[in-house]
Amino acid sequence: MKLLALFSSLMLFASLAFGQSAKETSQKAMEASSAGEAVEILKKQIPQAKNAADKRALLAFLGGLQEQLGAYKDASASYAQAAGISAPNVEGFPKKTNPQLVLDAVRCSLCSGDSATADNYLNSAVRNSQDETIQAYIKLYEVWSRLCQIESNSQLDESVALLKAYSDFPSMKAVQPSVLLTLWYVTGQESWGKKLRAAFPKSPEAAIVAGNVQMTPAPFWYFMPKKGSALEAAAENAAESQSVPMEKSDDSSAGAGADDSSQSEGSEKIKKQQLGLFKSRDNAQGLCDRLKEKGFKPYITEETRPSGTTYFIVVVDENAKGNVGEQLRSAGFECYPIF
Repeated sequence: MKLLALFSSLMLFASLAFGQSAKETSQKAMEASSAGEAVEILKKQIPQAKNAADKRALLAFLGGLQEQLGAYKDASASYAQAAGISAPNVEGFPKKTNPQLVLDAVRCSLCSGDSATADNYLNSAVRNSQDETIQAYIKLYEVWSRLCQIESNSQLDESVALLKAYSDFPSMKAVQPSVLLTLWYVTGQESWGKKLRAAFPKSPEAAIVAGNVQMTPAPFWYFMPKKGSALEAAAENAAESQSVPMEKSDDSSAGAGADDSSQSEGSEKIKKQQLGLFKSRDNAQGLCDRLKEKGFKPYITEETRPSGTTYFIVVVDENAKGNVGEQLRSAGFECYPIF
């Protein structure tokens, strides 16, 4: 009996010292009487996780549950905390890389209406990912964040021009349904809805356009502007902004079909092509150096946002023929026009 009691004590000590496994904790959470109770169970058990991998898996699991409950701010924090842990995936849980978890945090920040936090995450180490899909989501989320912050129609037109270019980039294939949905929603032009339904008929985005399902009523969509909305009245009193969307260049091929985006709806002429926006001047200079090697004449401009952050923007002036954008894309650089 004494040996049995001693063994039980040792087992209890081991449980307290090393914590439950991720599988055990998640199972306990799933047996809770409500989603709210499950969240509380996870919050209490995660600090006692067996190891770093289990803690990472449970934080991602918690983030997913919080997101489903509409607790986007909490979900963003959970995803970000999981992304900060360097550990392998746990068997039985969704397999996600840390960059994917950062993007989950960005999405939830946008859904909570917190564009500043979303931008901070987008300017983290996630930019170093070599995954084309990750880079596509970074570009999409950057535009979404900017759309939620614009104050004038000129800014809206710039974002729409960029989305139009993205709708044809092969490197943006992973997010093209979302790009087309955004264009349909923002511009109010049914042509984008038709293109979405034709190209991706079975996608959730196509179902939204067709009216078969409703768009999630997250704050994000309430902040998203629309052509012909109250934004036009506000624009009459707003100063013309010189800011440009946050865009990071990569060396992937942009493909054909993007030329249609080089013309605005009016008769404005293209003044320059933007290739990248960085927090670090050294990174901006690095892109300039690569462009110079290809025979271009890039330069860096600076822009200080309302948050106080200064960005370094890489641009190339348009030439008399108006084909600098085509030349840049042929050389392997993604770019978009500034009017």
